[in-house]
Amino acid sequence: MKLRYNSEIISGSVFLVAAVVLWLLIPSQINTLETSEINAQTVPRIVIGGMGIFSFCLLLQGLFTLPKHEVVVTRAALTSDKFRKELRSIVYAVIFLAYLVAITFAGFLISTILLTVAILIFYGARRWYYYAIPLAMVGIVYIIFKMLLRVSLP
Repeated sequence: MKLRYNSEIISGSVFLVAAVVLWLLIPSQINTLETSEINAQTVPRIVIGGMGIFSFCLLLQGLFTLPKHEVVVTRAALTSDKFRKELRSIVYAVIFLAYLVAITFAGFLISTILLTVAILIFYGARRWYYYAIPLAMVGIVYIIFKMLLRVSLP
């Protein structure tokens, strides 16, 4: 099976939709009582506006370029190194999505420890100090923010 696609059109349209949705969510997510021009919504509007502008430019670039990428999906393509690299990227993204879900249920400390261990196992870390250093850093960050600065962590 042959698929023809243009990655600029796909990524430009996906991020343009994301920018529009985020732009529309700003007033409901960032409540402010300030009436001045610069308030708590200013920096998110600048960042999301830039994302929307660059996504639109990428979409236009994809529309006006002629060469399209062609992907041939065969059994050999599914066992190639390129596909394995892409699959590893997808698994890595799924690990972070699981972290986002876990942080709401288990809290910062437990979910971040699980994330750290999962990433180290994913990359095949074997030595004990590869685990000890990041786990100690998670503990130090927790102590600094929770105990010393009294910031509530999720």
